[in-house]
Amino acid sequence: MKFWKKIFSYSVILFISLLALAGVILVEKTFEDNLQEAVIHAIGKCSDVENSLYLNADYLLDVNVANQDDIRDWIDVIIKGYMLNMNKSQFKLEVYTKDNYQILSDWEQDLGAERPELSVTEQSGRCFYIRSVQGERYVFIGTMLNIRNTNFKLVLSTNIEQVYENRKEDYEFFSMLSLGICTLLAIGMYLVSIRLTRPIRRLSESANGIARGEYETRVVETGGKDEIEVLSKNFNRMAEVIEEKITELNEHNEAKQRFIDSLNHEIKTPITSIIGYSDLLLRSKVDEKTMNQALHYINSEARRISILNKVLMQLTLLRKEGTMLEWVSLSSCVGHAMDAMNFKLEQSGNAVELNMEEVEVQADKSQLEVLFTNLIDNACKASADGQTIEIRGEYKGEEEGYHLIIEDHGIGIAKEDLGKITEPFYMADKARTRKENGLGLGLAICSEICKANEITMSFESELGQGTKVTVVFGKEGVAR
Repeated sequence: MKFWKKIFSYSVILFISLLALAGVILVEKTFEDNLQEAVIHAIGKCSDVENSLYLNADYLLDVNVANQDDIRDWIDVIIKGYMLNMNKSQFKLEVYTKDNYQILSDWEQDLGAERPELSVTEQSGRCFYIRSVQGERYVFIGTMLNIRNTNFKLVLSTNIEQVYENRKEDYEFFSMLSLGICTLLAIGMYLVSIRLTRPIRRLSESANGIARGEYETRVVETGGKDEIEVLSKNFNRMAEVIEEKITELNEHNEAKQRFIDSLNHEIKTPITSIIGYSDLLLRSKVDEKTMNQALHYINSEARRISILNKVLMQLTLLRKEGTMLEWVSLSSCVGHAMDAMNFKLEQSGNAVELNMEEVEVQADKSQLEVLFTNLIDNACKASADGQTIEIRGEYKGEEEGYHLIIEDHGIGIAKEDLGKITEPFYMADKARTRKENGLGLGLAICSEICKANEITMSFESELGQGTKVTVVFGKEGVAR
């Protein structure tokens, strides 16, 4: 469901619910007040009748109270006289003896056997009950009379159906009113939700534009200060940063590709020279000194070009072919790298002290072997003859992963060079690197391998103190 639809639906549902609740409370409160007023009015009329009977009690001197016919006639006369002052159709009166024998009744209908209002006593005072008689509701007021030491029960009843009819009419009126209000609200909330979510739709369209590569896309800012406007401004800042980063990456990749392409192109120049010297030797007679110089140049440049071409091919393959991830033994990869460096280690007299905790890592096996071979080779080059190279591996837990450290105690690297040593063709000690036929591409290859396999590589070094390389395998790529 779209956001504007959620705003519209939730707002309308919430308003209708609250409106219905408020309406029910209001109607019921009005009904309770009207019902209470009707009951109080009926109690007042009952009290008036009771008082009227007491005021005319003096006329009972010649009346036999024990005779039901006499007392009926007397009560009928008093009540008729009282009823002249009010609408008799609104009230019905009943008189009973203490034993619930009916003396007088205005009711023509059968009220049934259950008459809780007749349970009134002198101690209980007045009582009232509401019940339905032939589909209409009445309130019955019961009270106890004591006339000339004789107890009678007086019951006054009045029709209160109008109170319930008023409640029904109130509900009908409120339903019609609610329908009209909700219709207007729905129209208003639709317009409001569409207007409020318009900036969000613009943000979505801009985000889709950026996803399509239209990095110059921006959201129109209205200059307001609400949250959506703040979000628009932050989105534009984010888009600017993304555009800058994409431009930077494109320029970096283009420059890197141009560099490699240019370097490959430049290789043709020494090859041409080599071919020229070799043609000279093959087709011309030259003195021994010239021949030796030519042969030395040809041999030296050919070896260097061969090494350069091999390393460039490694970089190109890393970029184009990607990685083949699999679970491999880390100690096995380090062992293969040491085997590859065995001859050079024997020549230099350097020893390798190996102390690794065995784990399996998810990586490209051949690339890991190249990584460790280059790092051990660099450590060997930096170390004096006979020095020890330490290789340590330890699992640091799920959060830190596995740390593999390759540390030498050689010449070290200056601090200003540490941040640049993984750049292609960068050489901290150019004289030593050239002397050992180095190209400055070994750590660049290592860096590319780490990126491809999601490995972190860091360097710590001081001049004259040696270098420590830490290779970290993340927790998701390690299995113990």
